[in-house]
Amino acid sequence: MKIGIDARMLGYSGIGRYTENLMREILQIDKKNKYVLFVQKSKEGFKKFINPESKISNLKIVEVDAPIYSFKEQYNFLKAVNNEKLDVMHFTHFNRPIFYNRPSVVTIHDLTPIYFPGKKRSSFIEQFAYRLVLRAALKKANRIIAISNFTKNDILKNFPFINNKKIKVIYEGIHFATTAKLKIKNKKRKNILENWKLKIGNYLLYVGVWREHKNLIGLIRAFEKLKSINHKSKFLNLKLVIVGKPNPYYCEVQEMAERSPFKKEIIFTGYLPDEELSFLYQNAAAFVFPSFYEGFGLPPLEAMEYRCPVVSSNAASLPEILGDAALYFNPYDIDDMVDKIKKIIQDKKLRNDLIEKGKKRVLKYSWQKMAQETLKVYNEITKKDLRNKI
Repeated sequence: MKIGIDARMLGYSGIGRYTENLMREILQIDKKNKYVLFVQKSKEGFKKFINPESKISNLKIVEVDAPIYSFKEQYNFLKAVNNEKLDVMHFTHFNRPIFYNRPSVVTIHDLTPIYFPGKKRSSFIEQFAYRLVLRAALKKANRIIAISNFTKNDILKNFPFINNKKIKVIYEGIHFATTAKLKIKNKKRKNILENWKLKIGNYLLYVGVWREHKNLIGLIRAFEKLKSINHKSKFLNLKLVIVGKPNPYYCEVQEMAERSPFKKEIIFTGYLPDEELSFLYQNAAAFVFPSFYEGFGLPPLEAMEYRCPVVSSNAASLPEILGDAALYFNPYDIDDMVDKIKKIIQDKKLRNDLIEKGKKRVLKYSWQKMAQETLKVYNEITKKDLRNKI
């Protein structure tokens, strides 16, 4: 069997991480089938994830000039994929060529642009184009992989013509080799703390991208209220650390922090290497995840892996993914967020209980298991009686 995987989004936050882990794990467990990885031409970033000169006998890398969300992916990418005459093509995001007609799988991570179009997709034409491509991807795929039951149900709600049996829920995973506690020398630990003016256990941590649905504005408001009403308590020295690459389309976050009376306590680190990020996870007072909408939600699971107690929004897929290992709040209620943050910091028994539950919860999610279940989907499609779309 010859299988294609769209790897053009390597390096793009969640979807890139999903693709990277799928490639690594599936190439380890499957030596029988042949794989063709389609990567963006002249985008050197993919070489960080896979060596183009690697001696993997069942792997071929095809570089294609087809930037994501461009007209070129409807022509150049279509031509490149057709040339390979694949048995199955796996599009790891919805942005597939509309006119590709061979057997295929598409992974849908979430439907964020429908609910939170943002400034990049705010026009009617852009929204129409998004829905057109997404609808074609769902309709033409032989199988749809949803990364949570929430995402599956969201697809069925927004696109009722899709047959429920066509969608397979396959959870993402935690890659323990990369999220294992990294040993940091005392000098390095001291530098991290001094660099951000932090002390162990005196900061709240958020990790993720800056987008409207992430509710960072709400997180800053909750932090301000927490500091204001508790100015004589243990919260006096508490800080808020926001890790992640700033989004130029969402500068309101930084602008709000600059206007805050507690701006010196709000720290933006930008992107951090794993070593520094692991240290921040391990030594935070709590990890706060205020999102309005998530298809899966990996950062709070990473926090659990590092034994950091999690306070999370109760929206979308998060209760499904985090189970009883998080303390939940309504992301639209700032007072509720403040109360739950206070509770997790002040209640030592609750903190320890959540840490223990988190250690067990993360064992549910494995990239190897994800790859094994995805391979089963490929095999299902190539069976003669299942070649036709459901």
